[in-house]
Amino acid sequence: MKLKSIAVELFSTLTKDEKLLELMEVPKVYTNGKYKYLMKDIKKQFLEEKNPGDLVDTDFIRLCVYELPATKSRFSILERSYIQIDIYVTKKRNVRDRRTLMIADRLRELLHNSKIFDYDITYFNRNPDSEAQNAEWTKYGITFCYSNIII
Repeated sequence: MKLKSIAVELFSTLTKDEKLLELMEVPKVYTNGKYKYLMKDIKKQFLEEKNPGDLVDTDFIRLCVYELPATKSRFSILERSYIQIDIYVTKKRNVRDRRTLMIADRLRELLHNSKIFDYDITYFNRNPDSEAQNAEWTKYGITFCYSNIII
């Protein structure tokens, strides 16, 4: 298993989805007769870390994607791996349209019963009552899992 490969492919899957990018309100630029997203803007909102450090500076909606500790049964060669995605939305915006739930629904549509390479990704759990580090923000977590053979 290549952990970096899984992370890169997951990032690619999320950042290519037009509906998710719209829900995240990623800015578009008009170039050569059509609108497109710039990677520099996407990287401000899709983070591969547990805690966004700039919640005070900007009000961009953010996804923080990271791994949770894996579990393994004592007599099994299967390791259960978990990917946590935390959604950060300002409370003001979330009260208006429950944006965290809309994004969580889209993430579930994209990733549940999907494949990253040969790994079956499934929805595992949600954490609706997570506390954000900043009182002006809402945090909502959603967890996905996959099994990996350890030899």
